[in-house]
Amino acid sequence: MAQYSPEQLGFLDEVSKDKRTSARSRGRSSTGTRSVKKGVFVRGRRFSAEGLLTIDGMVSNTVVEGSMTRERFLQYLEFTVVWLYMLNG
Repeated sequence: MAQYSPEQLGFLDEVSKDKRTSARSRGRSSTGTRSVKKGVFVRGRRFSAEGLLTIDGMVSNTVVEGSMTRERFLQYLEFTVVWLYMLNG
C-alpha cells in the first residue's frame, strides 16, 4: 500500500434498500392471549447502489433496480470507474 499516494486510492461500497417492513418474528404477551404487532406489511421494489469514495469525496455512483449482479458491477467498473481514472490520469 505504501507505494500508492492517497490520490490513487478508491474504495467501492454497495448498499441495497427495499420497502419491506422490519418486524420481529416473535413477541410476548400475557398468558392466554396472542401477541399483536400493529403495522402495515409492505413488499416493495429493491434498489442497489454502488459508490466510489476517494480522497476527493464520492466521485462516482450508480443505482440499479434489483440486485447488483456480476454483469452490472463489471459494467459499472469498466464504463464508469476505469473511465474516470483514465480521464483524470
